[in-house]
Amino acid sequence: MQKNNILTYTLLVLTAVFWGGSFVLTKEIFLSAPTITPSIIVTLRLVVASIVFVPFLLITNRWQKIQRADIKYFFILAFLEPFTYFLCENNGIKLVPGGISSIIIATIPVFVPFGLYFAYHEKLHRINIIGVILSLIGIAVMISGDGLSGDISMKGILLLFGAVVIAVLYTIVLIKVVKRYHPFTITVYMNLIGLLYFVPTMLIFDLPNLMDVTFTAKILGMVTCLGIVCSTLSYVFFNYGIIKVGASRASVFNNSIPVFTLIFAALLGQESITITKVLGMAIAICGVVIAQLKPKTKQ
Repeated sequence: MQKNNILTYTLLVLTAVFWGGSFVLTKEIFLSAPTITPSIIVTLRLVVASIVFVPFLLITNRWQKIQRADIKYFFILAFLEPFTYFLCENNGIKLVPGGISSIIIATIPVFVPFGLYFAYHEKLHRINIIGVILSLIGIAVMISGDGLSGDISMKGILLLFGAVVIAVLYTIVLIKVVKRYHPFTITVYMNLIGLLYFVPTMLIFDLPNLMDVTFTAKILGMVTCLGIVCSTLSYVFFNYGIIKVGASRASVFNNSIPVFTLIFAALLGQESITITKVLGMAIAICGVVIAQLKPKTKQ
């Protein structure tokens, strides 16, 4: 395997690790501060990310000016992610257990190739689809070890599936600009424009809740981690992966998000890891590997 591919796949794995941990951290914030709302969490994440990475781009002279023809794409991207995606995802996480939330989000790669097919007529390969299906089977096995217990909010389920649809649309639009701008540039502009959407929303609907939140060191630490690692570095790595291996293959790595979510949840004592879950992890990882294989072309 070429060094560039090793770097690309390493960054995509780290993306899955970071996003897997984000479910656990977000759930922990909701448990630690019952009055906090999704828009407050995401707004603070974007503020932290912007404070850290805008100066970084300026100091390193990596700031790119957006071409006038592309401005509309950036506003659409920011409206999709972080704005509507995180509103759906975070509200869903608040109503649904973190493990199940990550399972639903992990279906994104199943729909991305079909979205690209309808939008750009990108060819679907059978072996890639088989890999995606196998990884989803592994995820299902991993979760079925203890069975699903308790009342599951249908509203939360629908919100999470709404996030899946939004993620597919985001990928379709991202292709319009991803090869013309550095991944850091795209991510930082998304965060800044996202604040234009989130700040008014938070002030109009959630200001009383914001005043009631007690920001402990633990909460501030988790929000900072979400802002720097999950709202910025993860998107930079993911966008880089799309440039190098394409949207369909990069998205397949999201199938492993539930694996890392369960690992982090187990480390925090939220869930236990059973033999069935370990078997499911192995199947899911095999699916991810298979989905990366290039089909043989006929001579």
